Amino acid sequence: MFHKTGPGKVDVDLDFSGVGVLHARLWNFDFDDFAGYQFRGLKTEHFEFLKNKVVPLVEHDAGQIWMTGSASRIGTADWNMTTSANRVITVARSLSEMGIRPEQMQTHAIGNTQTANHRLDEDNDRSVVLWVLPKVYFEPIIKPDLPRPVPPKPKVSRNFKIAMLLEVDGSISFAARAAIKRIVKGRAGAGIAFASALFSIWDTENNLKCTYVYAAVGLGFGLTLPKTGGRSGTLHGPWNSFTTEKPISCSQFGKSMRFTTIGIGDLSKNWILLETPRGVKDVYLSISTGTTIGGGASTYPAHLSAFVPLERPKPFGGP
Repeated sequence: MFHKTGPGKVDVDLDFSGVGVLHARLWNFDFDDFAGYQFRGLKTEHFEFLKNKVVPLVEHDAGQIWMTGSASRIGTADWNMTTSANRVITVARSLSEMGIRPEQMQTHAIGNTQTANHRLDEDNDRSVVLWVLPKVYFEPIIKPDLPRPVPPKPKVSRNFKIAMLLEVDGSISFAARAAIKRIVKGRAGAGIAFASALFSIWDTENNLKCTYVYAAVGLGFGLTLPKTGGRSGTLHGPWNSFTTEKPISCSQFGKSMRFTTIGIGDLSKNWILLETPRGVKDVYLSISTGTTIGGGASTYPAHLSAFVPLERPKPFGGP
């Protein structure tokens, strides 16, 4: 029989949590809160935690959430599975109402299957546990029928190097153009220059590397990418060192980048502004690209650019 149990409680796992990463338990859900198959809203404390701590990490498609609902031992196993499913669905529905897309959420229910040695009714068994991790794929992950296991916590660092990859093959160029079309959304007209390139960001502490596709539109002269003559490959520019304000993963940069260049050929100067996760200052630095730049000056503003990872971070021992 349904009865209220007081304010909603929240525990945060500080060892797991970090920039763009969160592991938390929402607990003390009301007892038998799906009695009569009636949907009841989240407790105020749970709702405020989602709004203030979870949504900022995943809005604008920046991250994904794994959620598992559970129940205490009282009641039948079937009913407890149903109740735990209702709890996690209620959390997911609240996140959807805050603008989080269904494909960003993985939901799962376990009923009372992990409460064998617990008392019949423990407040923290009536819960939803959630993990938030940054999204590191260029293409969306299609939600499977079976739950995906929660990925491990990303390795983080403050020390990085970035290099431009000069050659862009046809498939990458097509992907870059598709990305910029989604961002521009009709705001660019005729006479706009288009730039596409690949960048590698190297976490020098953990020896991990993530490859990004960069696409942008802007006025003036843009990047001149070498012809491959039917070949597909890359040629590295030099590595440029930089640090971030707080430790983050090499996959957490983007989704935009401002690129500015001035000069001719090898005499050119280049500046980039790398977007970082919420709560970390963006990175602004002068870089050497090793590329041939058209004469004059040009800039590709961040709001008309895309800078997104193509892969998970991969082991990298250096050039």
